[in-house]
Amino acid sequence: MKASTIFSLFVAYAATASAIPVKQRDHQVEITFIGAANAQFTQSISTDGSTVSIENPLSISHISSNTAGVQCTFDGIDQSVTIVNGAELVDVGPPQTQITASCQVQGSGTSPVPPSTDHPDGDQVHVTFIGAADAQFTQSFPSNGEWIQIVNPLSISHIQTTTEGATCVFNGIDHSVTTVAGTQLVDVGPPQTQVSGSCA
Repeated sequence: MKASTIFSLFVAYAATASAIPVKQRDHQVEITFIGAANAQFTQSISTDGSTVSIENPLSISHISSNTAGVQCTFDGIDQSVTIVNGAELVDVGPPQTQITASCQVQGSGTSPVPPSTDHPDGDQVHVTFIGAADAQFTQSFPSNGEWIQIVNPLSISHIQTTTEGATCVFNGIDHSVTTVAGTQLVDVGPPQTQVSGSCA
């Protein structure tokens, strides 16, 4: 009786295990969440841009991806927003439980979020403006240096681009000047509404 039960469990495990690689091949990225004393867990997240829940309550200090060409955004329980570009380890500040995540392929061709149709690929830079409590919006800027008005009144704490080789400058309503070079996340100080931007 015991032997048949063990055999049944083994068959069920083998069937489950054989299904896992198929799922991982279906455009997913493995993310490692690292807490204190090297406590950690890994979760596979789809690269189709959809938002997924993170159920593990571990307080997270660092998030790591080993997949180049994929950008992931993670939302913490205390309103942290952590962005991981490609294969890198990023600090979460302050450490906290992560509750949702979304990932998408960077660049053209395989990207599930193509640039708007009125500009050909490579002619614009996609910029994400991040405020408090995970409020954010994205706007595209031409890469020819033209100044573009920003009409969203959200007070902005961080600005990020996902285009390597582009340098963007943004002007705030209270005279902040924020420069973002390449694929980086830059703080706006002090946080304020952004009124115009230019990328080249």
